[in-house]
Amino acid sequence: MARSVFGPNAGNTDPEVPEGDERPARKPLARRKPIIKGGAASDKYIRAATQGGADRTYQEIPVDQVRDSRIRDRIDLTEDLDTLASSIRENGQQIPILVRILPEGEGSYEIVVGRRRLAAMRRLGEPRIKAFVARMDDREAFVAQGIENSARLETSYIERARAAAQGLDAGYEQKDIAEFLNVSRTLINFMVKTYQSLGEDLVVAIGPARGVGRRNWDRLIAAMAQNGLSPQDALPLVDLGMEDSVERFQALLKAVESGRIKRPSPAPQADRREYLAGGVTTLRKPKQITIKMGRSAPPDLLDRIDDAVAALVAEYEADQD
Repeated sequence: MARSVFGPNAGNTDPEVPEGDERPARKPLARRKPIIKGGAASDKYIRAATQGGADRTYQEIPVDQVRDSRIRDRIDLTEDLDTLASSIRENGQQIPILVRILPEGEGSYEIVVGRRRLAAMRRLGEPRIKAFVARMDDREAFVAQGIENSARLETSYIERARAAAQGLDAGYEQKDIAEFLNVSRTLINFMVKTYQSLGEDLVVAIGPARGVGRRNWDRLIAAMAQNGLSPQDALPLVDLGMEDSVERFQALLKAVESGRIKRPSPAPQADRREYLAGGVTTLRKPKQITIKMGRSAPPDLLDRIDDAVAALVAEYEADQD
């Protein structure tokens, strides 16, 4: 059964620019206002996620006991991670992450807010991380992550589409996901369709592509359909040598729209045959024959087959003279 997450007054808070945990957008874009003043650094932010903060404590917890969240709203956590890791190395961890205590048997904690800070601490090899530890159910964790999304200014269209699809898969209602992402329910439909048309592998290969909006993603999907390309067909066309994900997207779109793409031919099916009740198996490929002898095969049969192959090759050579 789908779970209702947001109450009628959810998100009715003061907007302000969130913490500087993320790099600026690649170029000026239309920016959404965050819904929690002060972003993840704000005590109001934490209290909103944990029902007034009564059940949270500040601790330093083992990094290796923090599990990743089911809702992966970032395609590339390593994006500009070196800068954040360098800052933490020089100045220490300034802002605690938010984790929830998991039920017994599922590990110790699950990350709710602060995925990049956790990734940076893992990269630095730090054994412990500063955290607000709270007792939260799935609903409360979903709300908290939604607040974080709304506080970020540069989450890309495809990242939000991916998060929307994951939210539906996790059993949340469409109206709740719309509030989670601070977008209309109509746009949720388009987002989920975009992500599902491309698939996880192709989306991750392209990357977040900040600044690439829905219409350009629709252009890519339409061009793939026109050229008969599936997401798996398009995957090898992504130039992973391009560091910038926007450039990767643009290059792929140009390649697909050009129509000058040789669609990969389906791999030929191998011809498998059995003899002597399965004691001998042959597998024929375009330029290869494999012969496997089972335990029930006569001991001398392989020698006889070897002799027969030699005789056949000699006969063929004689015919060519």
